[in-house]
Order: sequence, then C-alpha cells, then structure tokens
Amino acid sequence: MDQPLVLTPDQTRECMRRHRGRVLGVAFTLLGLAAVFYGLALVRM
Repeated sequence: MDQPLVLTPDQTRECMRRHRGRVLGVAFTLLGLAAVFYGLALVRM
C-alpha cells in the first residue's frame, strides 16, 4: 500500500518545475496588465 503524499525527489522536482512555470506565467501576465493600465493612466493625465 503506497502513500500518495510521499514523493520521490524526481517527482518533487518535476512538480516544482511545473508549478514555478505556472506561477511565473501568471505573475508576468499580471505585471503586463498593470504596466498597460499604468501607461494608459499616464497618457490620460
């Protein structure tokens, strides 16, 4: 009976790599939107 919570180092590394990629994608998307809105605000002022 194997325990699903115990991961091998390889599985942990793979999970971290996928999760980091997703987080970076979301972060860059939010930064891009913030930069666009900031630019529009500067133009309208």
